[in-house]
Amino acid sequence: MARTTPATRKTSGARQGPEILRIAPALTPAEAAEFSPAMAFVNPSVGYSDRRKSKPIGLAYVMAYLRSHGLESEGFDFGGALREPELLAAEHRLDTYDIVGFSVYNESADNALRMAAWVKERNPAALVVLGGPHATAVAGHLVVAHPQVDLVVRREGEEPMLEIARRVAARRPVTGVLGTTWREPSGEAASREDPPFIEDLDSLPFPDARFTSDSGYPTLTYFDDVSGRLKPALTVNTSRSCPYNCSFCGVLTIGRRYRTRSPESVVEEIGYFRKRDGIPYQHIYFSDANFYVNPRRSLAVIEAIHAYDPGITVSFGTRVNQILRSEDVLARMKEIGLRFVELGIESASPTMLERLAKGVSPQVNVDAVRTLQRLGLEIVVDFIMFDPATTLADLRLNLSFLRRLGFYDYVPHEAIYTTLVLYQGTPIREFYERRHGRVFAPNELPDIVGLYENDDVAAVAAGMRWFRRAWQPAIDTALADGELCAEKWRAGGRTGDHLSQLQLDLVALRHVPYLYMQHLVEVAGTGLPVADEEYGAHLPTTGAPRTALPELIARVRESVGDEHLDRDPSLLTRFA
Repeated sequence: MARTTPATRKTSGARQGPEILRIAPALTPAEAAEFSPAMAFVNPSVGYSDRRKSKPIGLAYVMAYLRSHGLESEGFDFGGALREPELLAAEHRLDTYDIVGFSVYNESADNALRMAAWVKERNPAALVVLGGPHATAVAGHLVVAHPQVDLVVRREGEEPMLEIARRVAARRPVTGVLGTTWREPSGEAASREDPPFIEDLDSLPFPDARFTSDSGYPTLTYFDDVSGRLKPALTVNTSRSCPYNCSFCGVLTIGRRYRTRSPESVVEEIGYFRKRDGIPYQHIYFSDANFYVNPRRSLAVIEAIHAYDPGITVSFGTRVNQILRSEDVLARMKEIGLRFVELGIESASPTMLERLAKGVSPQVNVDAVRTLQRLGLEIVVDFIMFDPATTLADLRLNLSFLRRLGFYDYVPHEAIYTTLVLYQGTPIREFYERRHGRVFAPNELPDIVGLYENDDVAAVAAGMRWFRRAWQPAIDTALADGELCAEKWRAGGRTGDHLSQLQLDLVALRHVPYLYMQHLVEVAGTGLPVADEEYGAHLPTTGAPRTALPELIARVRESVGDEHLDRDPSLLTRFA
């Protein structure tokens, strides 16, 4: 099919007027052959840009699926953009498309709606479609309360979007598509039942989609300590959903039906993107919600990759209880390239683990960590330090766990800052609505700062927010530069007191954020107030010799001096 150009999109005659959901003048065969709807798929900003950016894989799958059926589209990823959404929409002319689809998370809902309103104001004939976990959770609300939204695609988007695009191309009504919600003339929401989940994931095309990004993408890399090399990395998804029922997980909105791809398909995808990009990817980040549901199947995937290229290393995320099911499988995985596991620990408090519906005891967390440490595998910690019902006893248990298991040396320091996010459609959000006797607004992402039930915990959390703003950037920079400098000195054969002092100072810097939180908890536990102006008084003295934090950072900077260091941000991953 020929597709419209930006100059002709508005006059293509696809639809006219406000009744775009139902107007369906017939196309002649010649018109049908010439018209293909111009489609844009947008990942709106979540309002911050401090995370590693990766391309929105859900949209990439939808776009690739449409292309496999002869329908082209364009992708826009504003996930980390800090500019106003209307400015981004104008710059990229989103009002010139026939169909504009937004992938919506709770964090990005407001920005998505603002972009959609901007598009509709300028091009009422455009079909605005929302999808993603948040849109799935509040589909009826979105079409009723927000006139700029025409349709919501719930759960998986490939098949519904194909049907929607085909109907638009044929000037047929787009209401009544399986898995969608729309607005009736009465103003009420109407829905069609969900289609079956896509069972054969191997039948899907690889997520080959290009995105225009507001800020571009950093090169994805992984520093392999075993080989001492910085490797080009690729993110690959080998399954969908997760069979568990954690109360805080947004995956629940999409559905728990767990499905997997074959090892052969995964290997073929790696080869496909190597050829497409001209990059010999040497590390694979598995982005599955839970890669290790079936250990033997997971091992088969990694063995297939190893047979394809023994130099490829891998990493994945999973739950603690699954680690204990098959230590022999993990040992074999390490032999053939497994480097680290992202572990959903969440908490060392039994009451908080119960609220999160993790279905494990704190001892299982300990045993899982010990197992990975015994195997010599690195651990990336997923932790939720604060939720509204957290007590000082919970915080003490968490800090004791981190200290006992060696995580005071762990970088980055996210574990001590993370707070529970009350995503729409999750049981934990409903739990806190009942507990606090209020209903959060449909698009609201509640700030738990106003929900803390313990004043001492609220003070500790406020102190950690202050520390993160005031000191964490300087600590991160000093650690990255200091580690690179120490590595350069060692590689050059330099030894002696300067290197020893630098290494001691770097260990001290790693510990500082944990020690700071420990100090706040100790003070809060005495019943003494911890006011804003007092946070600085709790900065720990540490190092050898004992040094206050500002002096410690200054000493590391002095050690680094004028050394020429590669400060590529991607190198920070080597210290995680």
